[in-house]
Formats: sequence, C-alpha cells, structure tokens
Amino acid sequence: MVSEKDIAEFGDLWSLMYYTFAKEMVDSFGEEGKEALIRAIRAYGRARGLRLRKRHEEMGLPINLRSLFEVYDLPGHPDTEKERTTFEDDKLISYTYVCPYERIWRSHDGNDIGLLYCENFHHAMWQAYRPDLDVQIPEILTKDDPHCLFVVTQPKP
Repeated sequence: MVSEKDIAEFGDLWSLMYYTFAKEMVDSFGEEGKEALIRAIRAYGRARGLRLRKRHEEMGLPINLRSLFEVYDLPGHPDTEKERTTFEDDKLISYTYVCPYERIWRSHDGNDIGLLYCENFHHAMWQAYRPDLDVQIPEILTKDDPHCLFVVTQPKP
C-alpha cells in the first residue's frame, strides 16, 4: 500500500528532477533553452490533459470541471495547503497557500524556473482536457504572491 509519506517523497523527487533538468536547459542554452523548456512544459501538460480526458471518456464520465478536479490523475501532495472557495458545475476558485514543489524550488533559489512551470502547465493540461475552459492564475507563489489563485470556468450549457 502506498502511504502519504510515499506520495510526498515521490512529489518531492519529481519537483527536484524538474528543477534540475530545467535549470540545466536554461543555464546551458540561455533564452533558447528557456523557450524549449516552455514548449516541453506545455507538451507535457497537453499530454496529461488528453490522457485524462481519454480515461474519463472510457469511464463514461462527463468531460467537465467536476470530473477534471474530482477524478484527477495523481494524488495531491499531503503537505499542500489549499482551499476551494467555489466549486460549482461551471466554476472553480481555489487558493493554494503551501505548495511543496514551490518550497523545493525556492530552497534551490529556483522560483524563476518554477514559475515557468506554474505559468504554463495548468493552462496546457486543463485546456487539453477541455479546450473551452478559461484558466486564470492571477496570483502565483513562485512570483512571491501570498498564494496561488486558480480561477477556472467553463461555459454554461
């Protein structure tokens, strides 16, 4: 059985791996490396979004906001502190106050590298899952904001 400690360790190692690979790309190739990294983050987000959509279709779930966030593809990191203030059929407003990945990136003085992930991954994944979703992230921990603010809406039928 996988424990919360195992999930946390996996998440921490993933965060460190991302940071290490991303930093090497940017340090070695400058602006070209940064642009390649952004393309890779977006491609990864799209791949996960399409994979999750396919899984939900096979399960007979509607492709909507509720399915996306209630039947996600990975467990959340147990050290994440977040609050969903609105979760309706067509709108999610969620605050993340503690992100373990951001903490790892910050501990390596790598929030600039983390910000590239934060600004690109969620949009790519969630919009690949459902292209008409409007994804707004006006506040992000890796920008030194006090929290991440996710505002995701889908058109009403």
